[in-house]
Amino acid sequence: MAKPTKILTASNLATVTNTVVESVLCSITVPAFNLKMDHAFKCKVMVKTPSTNSTDTLAVSLKVGSTVLGTVAAFDAANDDVCYLSLEGYVDSEGKLLHYVCTDGRTGQAADIEEVTDVAFNVDTALVFSANATWSVASASNQAVPKFMSVEFQPIDGQN
Repeated sequence: MAKPTKILTASNLATVTNTVVESVLCSITVPAFNLKMDHAFKCKVMVKTPSTNSTDTLAVSLKVGSTVLGTVAAFDAANDDVCYLSLEGYVDSEGKLLHYVCTDGRTGQAADIEEVTDVAFNVDTALVFSANATWSVASASNQAVPKFMSVEFQPIDGQN
């Protein structure tokens, strides 16, 4: 019998507008001792741009702490565009992020992935997954609104 999957969803959704500084759209804190060694995880985020200032671009990234795991490269966001990022991976028996795949839902292609395969996670402390947005131009018309973010994790092959 497969171990149950734990799913956490973000409730702290924040609109990012009128700034060129990278800003947190939403985040999820995985409590200490929940994401363990030999656990698989998935992180998904959906961002909508209800209004934009014509040719301004938006970049969206997924992080654990300050470590960037994947980025949707800056794109020319139009009104009502949707940006979707999906990250899958697992933490190995040494607590390192060993393998992951990050997909840009706008194109269906692999997103820009940072090389962090030897970054150790301290799974004994809380881990903060965050979705972040950066606009190319500060404009009150530019709005990036997180619609959904989740982190799910479960043991691999009958582990605890």
